[in-house]
Amino acid sequence: MPALGAPAAEGAGVAPGRREKEAPLPRSEPEKRSDLVFLEAESGAAYVGLETLSVKRDVVPTSSRREDVGPFVGAMAGAKLLFLSVGPHFRMGHFRDWDVLTLDLALGWHAPLGAFEPFLRFGGGYARLTRAFEAVTDRRDLVSHGYHFALTLGGDYFFGRSVTLGPRFSAELLALHRAGVNLNSQDGLINDYLKYDGASLGVGFTGAVALGLHF
Repeated sequence: MPALGAPAAEGAGVAPGRREKEAPLPRSEPEKRSDLVFLEAESGAAYVGLETLSVKRDVVPTSSRREDVGPFVGAMAGAKLLFLSVGPHFRMGHFRDWDVLTLDLALGWHAPLGAFEPFLRFGGGYARLTRAFEAVTDRRDLVSHGYHFALTLGGDYFFGRSVTLGPRFSAELLALHRAGVNLNSQDGLINDYLKYDGASLGVGFTGAVALGLHF
């Protein structure tokens, strides 16, 4: 029996459930889903210089611009295994005198850092100019096309477990060729140089924002 006047033992006489509650633990961010398959759409601006590095006769009419800045849209679908990704990547850029279409196979290296995932991606494939000769002829066999290579630095921020948003910055190389055509008085061709083959090596730079879905 405790002595009179002695302080009560700590916790004595306190009903269960009245004890001081423990401070709640801070909520952690939701874990990112293992994204084996992903889809993304992008849009941005691009600079293209068709003859920046070299030219052997023009791959566009002499009245057309050789370099320009314009908008583009793109899409990619791919698969990921650990920190590597692979898939087809399509882009279409619109410029004043011509459009540029590219279709690459892209290989990426990803560095998961929680909700943010930076990556480095290399792609290579096919490039084609469209609308380039509409002002001088309606011949469909007059085409400038060739190879396209791109090095892209980007990142994805995960909102929840399957939606991402992030920037992309690319440096690109365009190697284009134009086959010569047989000319006659009915073609309506203004530039006589079109009967000779043309080739050029140019560069491009792009900046974009991409929205992705991961499954």
